[in-house]
Amino acid sequence: IANGLVRVRATYALEGVNGAISVCYTLNCEGSIQVKNDLTGIPDTMPRIPRLGNNLVLKPAYDQVEWYGRGPHENYQDRKTGALVGRYQSAVSELLYPYIRPQENGYRTDVREVILKNKHGHGIAFAAAENLLSFSAHHQLNSDFDAGNQKLQRHTYDVPVRPLVNLNIDFMQMGVGGDNSWGATPHEEYMIKPGSYSYGFIIKPLRTTVPRQAGGG
Repeated sequence: IANGLVRVRATYALEGVNGAISVCYTLNCEGSIQVKNDLTGIPDTMPRIPRLGNNLVLKPAYDQVEWYGRGPHENYQDRKTGALVGRYQSAVSELLYPYIRPQENGYRTDVREVILKNKHGHGIAFAAAENLLSFSAHHQLNSDFDAGNQKLQRHTYDVPVRPLVNLNIDFMQMGVGGDNSWGATPHEEYMIKPGSYSYGFIIKPLRTTVPRQAGGG
């Protein structure tokens, strides 16, 4: 397309709900990628949507996290007033909250930018574009925290530690709920209604310049 940009679009049919998701990647000569997601055709008769976002798996070396958003502790859209917006950093392993029953954990909301890098400072940054982001990063896959259709009565020590960094870059996730301490669904304003959604973010490479040693070494 114009101005030296390259655009790639992938469209997936969501046959189970008669909808579609289109993911558009716009790349520039500096290595930045603008990602735009368009979810369409979801009937309003479908159940509420638990989460909207993108999932990526990175090499385990990228285990240092910096973010500009709510923190330092985990927070969700209906559990965030005590988490102030600021700049925070952590190891990926420290983002996990070890609930005795494995479940969703370690989430951060209202994020302007999140960076994952290795010990040399090389890495990748995800910046908000049209909307604020939410994220979680673990050495586990999302499915490792899921009890599945049959509850297996697992505990924290049953969750594996994998040689990877599993990153969720989200538009939003439904609230936690549980106002009665057990079983209550999130309030209506913290639900994600079925329908069409458009959201995106920017991916940027991070590189450090190694200073030259004296004598040209």
